[in-house]
Amino acid sequence: MTALSLLLVGAIGYLLGSFPSGVVVVRIWTGKDLRKVGTGHTGGMNVRRVAGLAPAVLAVLGDAAKAIAAVKVAEIVGPHPWSVPVAATTVVIGHCWPLYTRFQGGMGLASAAFILLYLGPLALLVLVAAWPLWYLIFRHRYRASAATALTTPFALWITGSAMYLVAMGFAMGIVIAVRHIPSVK
Repeated sequence: MTALSLLLVGAIGYLLGSFPSGVVVVRIWTGKDLRKVGTGHTGGMNVRRVAGLAPAVLAVLGDAAKAIAAVKVAEIVGPHPWSVPVAATTVVIGHCWPLYTRFQGGMGLASAAFILLYLGPLALLVLVAAWPLWYLIFRHRYRASAATALTTPFALWITGSAMYLVAMGFAMGIVIAVRHIPSVK
C-alpha cells in the first residue's frame, strides 16, 4: 500500500464520516435543523432529545453504516494494516467535524463504538464497563465519555488486539476527547 492509497482511504473515510445522518433524519422527521435545537450536536443523543427514540435509532444506524463502510473500503483497498486505522480515525473526524454541515457534527461516540464492535468487540465491552466508573469519578457525562475514549487503546491492548488497532484506538480516543473539550466546562 502506498502513501497515496492511505491518503485515498483517509479521504473516503472523512467524506463518509461527514455524512450527517442525524441532520438528515431530523430534517425528514420534524423539518427542524438539528444543529439549531437541543445541544446543537448532530449525533444520536441530540436526535433522541429533539425527535424521539425512533429517529435516534435511524440516525445511529446511519452512523454505524458510514463507520463500517469506511473500514470495509479500507480492507478492500489494501491489506496494509494501517489502512483500517486511517479509515477508522478519519470517519470519526468526519463525524465530529463534517464537511457538509460546516464542521458542526456529533461527538464521535457511536461511530467509534461501531468500529470497535466490528474490529474489537471485547474492547468495546471493556469500555462499556469503564464508562460508569469514569462517571463515578467525574460526575459529568462528557468528562466520563472523554475519559472512556482515552481508555480505548488500553482496552484494545488488554484484549489482545494488534498494535495497529491499539494505535487506532489511541487516535480515535484523542479525536473524541478533543471533540468533548467544549462540553466539559
